Amino acid sequence: MTRNQTEHPGDRPPAAAPPGPDGTLIHRFRGTVARFGDRPAVHGPSGSLTYRELDVASDTLAARIRSTAGPGDLVALWCGHDIASVVAALAVLRTGAAYLPLDPQEPAARSGAALTATGAALILTDAAHARAAERAAEGRPVLRVPATGDGPADPTTGAPDTAGVPGTARVPDTTGVPDTAGAPDTAGAPACVRPDGTSRTDRELLAQALRFAGRLGLTPEDRVPLIARHALDDAAPELFGALLSGASLHVVNPYAAPPATLLGDLARQRATVLHCTPDLLRLFLVQLAAGGPAPALRAVAVADADADADADADRTAGSPLADSETADLARHFPTAGLFVEPAPRYRPEPAEAEVLLRAHPTVRHAAVSADPAAPPGGRLTGYATSRGLQAAVPEELLRYLREALPDYAVPHRIVVLPRLPLDPAGRLDRSRLPAPPAAEPADDVPRTAQERRVATLWCEVLGRDTAALPDQFFAHGGDSARVMQLLQRVRAEYGVALSVPAFLAAPTLRTLIRLLAAPRPATATDSTTTGPGSARVSGQPPQKEAGPCA
Repeated sequence: MTRNQTEHPGDRPPAAAPPGPDGTLIHRFRGTVARFGDRPAVHGPSGSLTYRELDVASDTLAARIRSTAGPGDLVALWCGHDIASVVAALAVLRTGAAYLPLDPQEPAARSGAALTATGAALILTDAAHARAAERAAEGRPVLRVPATGDGPADPTTGAPDTAGVPGTARVPDTTGVPDTAGAPDTAGAPACVRPDGTSRTDRELLAQALRFAGRLGLTPEDRVPLIARHALDDAAPELFGALLSGASLHVVNPYAAPPATLLGDLARQRATVLHCTPDLLRLFLVQLAAGGPAPALRAVAVADADADADADADRTAGSPLADSETADLARHFPTAGLFVEPAPRYRPEPAEAEVLLRAHPTVRHAAVSADPAAPPGGRLTGYATSRGLQAAVPEELLRYLREALPDYAVPHRIVVLPRLPLDPAGRLDRSRLPAPPAAEPADDVPRTAQERRVATLWCEVLGRDTAALPDQFFAHGGDSARVMQLLQRVRAEYGVALSVPAFLAAPTLRTLIRLLAAPRPATATDSTTTGPGSARVSGQPPQKEAGPCA
């Protein structure tokens, strides 16, 4: 594997990567439709669309959106990870509005809070999530995105309205110069607003997509899997990068199948390019080491929040992967290039948690501020005073916030005070909010015999002297090979094979101890927990008592 290699095997040049970011994203997409109209554009669990069909489907939906939303408005996407989300995103951009991607798998209260905070004018949803979207709408209109092969009901006859739906109407020929007459000039206007409140303009989305396509040398022959979720991850690079290059986009639903089967899905789809997080790539490396199928990748892009978005295409420093993991990639994909791509760094917004805290029935006054002991943009600290005789309980308040906010927006801790400090004018004096008390050492230190023994295994694998429960495996010298080694040590010690995906979801010592205390049965497809011949995850208690901590 070479870093930042952009050539295809056989020295095929990346000629289809579009040039500079002129015009709008939709203008460039229509150009792709003109060149590659009959080529496959997007595949998903519900079917597939050619470029021309995708163009017609998104244009038809845009015409229906315009009666409710247009330039300057925000349209929420409450869609599953399927073709409907792609059609909806393009349709919103065609109207000049901005789209707000929501994840239906998140608690409904979180999505409802995002709708309220952003003032979305309309909700687009698919058939599977229409009922949940309508419950959260609070008077907003809800519009269903037609599935592949069907259409919305005609309000006059009740029959399916199939105008513009692939397979049910004549598809116009868009060959030639893209028709942009009457299209709003939205290049500098917001086009995508994430649930954390950050936004990107149409011009920024376009530049990001072209940069991604250019660095990886995307061509119409490429098959690009879309694993990143619109709401929680940055799906824009591969979504729009593929559609502006004539490549085939494969929407892979990360919720529909266990992580252990994703690698096999990529191999069956004959994926040529992979863009994923470091943790997902580590899972793939473990599966490959266990004999999993290897897709014929020619490029691997690793998302990294610390990557420089303005760096040139030759940047090779700062990979989030360990040298051993890079070597593993080179062994499994010898002709593939490795790229480090910038990923969004979500910054917590104190106001969101503060408003919710004030609404809790046990809270009279509340304030949330950045923890002065944390790095800039890091964790938050909440402060609350009790209402009446019912005391506010920090643990209860944290559980309440976790139901309504994403993890990055939940305060690290909450301090209950007799009163909040005020300035002479009677306003909150944030400069006088007390620093949160230091955590008790015992809170983060393994205490039981089993916890101490697991911590000893952890330290032996990582070559460390001590370990605390919140310690993050990869931040303390771990890599995918050591994940395998650690779980094998746990199996040898306790006779229980733990799930790699479950551990990688939050790879801390606390997670390892929790998984060992309550092991989950493996499914028939989870064959890559600890390698060939390993025991399945068992619901039985450990077969061996933990020894003392070394």
